[in-house]
Amino acid sequence: MQKNGRHQTSAQNKGFYIILTICALAIAISGYVLFFAPIKDSVSMDSVEYVPNLPETTWEPEQSESNESLPTSVDDILDISSSVIHEQTQADTEPVIAEQEKTEPVMSNQEKQVPDKKEEYSKASDVWVRPSEGEVCKGFSGQKLVYHEIFGDWRVHAGTDYLASEGDRAYAVQNGEITDVKNDNLWGYCVTLKLSDGRIAIYRGLNEDVKVKSGSKVSAGDVIGTIAKLIPAEADQSAHLHFELFDKNGKVVDAEDKK
Repeated sequence: MQKNGRHQTSAQNKGFYIILTICALAIAISGYVLFFAPIKDSVSMDSVEYVPNLPETTWEPEQSESNESLPTSVDDILDISSSVIHEQTQADTEPVIAEQEKTEPVMSNQEKQVPDKKEEYSKASDVWVRPSEGEVCKGFSGQKLVYHEIFGDWRVHAGTDYLASEGDRAYAVQNGEITDVKNDNLWGYCVTLKLSDGRIAIYRGLNEDVKVKSGSKVSAGDVIGTIAKLIPAEADQSAHLHFELFDKNGKVVDAEDKK
């Protein structure tokens, strides 16, 4: 009996070591395969994509449209403020501009400039410019005789006298052509202007620095010359321009009534 028990115990011990040896070999083989065996087709773990075991659907909070348009920086806030101010200012000024456009015609810079008087006069042949800026100091007498202090007799005053200071300008009363320039002993320098409508104007009592010559074309408002200090034929008066006007038939007329 004892002998049989020993044989049984020995057999069990051998079986244990055999199993232990098999497990050690399996572990060794697995380790070799894992750490030393080459991977086919040069495949490495670096190329393996890691996919976490996540649920098929995930919940994400919904973003409202208002959140998406909110400014994210101070610069954005300043830009928005400037835009709002600009839009408000434009909205306030547009009605005013629109109202002005209705009431005020748009004018170019050239149209806003004050036109030169000479250009205005030259556009119309019937325009009339006063021959002198002074007031009338002795009018046209027509058929009425007046006493002449210098000649000591009664005669008509055939022209209109305009009060002036020495050196004041005399102007062309209308568009026309200079037909005569001369120096007269009684009347000083005289200029004859044939007007565009056929009438004749004569300027008497000018200085020798006459600005025109015979044959010159002039426009209304052009300077004919300057007024002299004295007219010998009317020396009883101070400086003035003696201006005579004749109609198409050569009849002397009142320059103040027949413009």
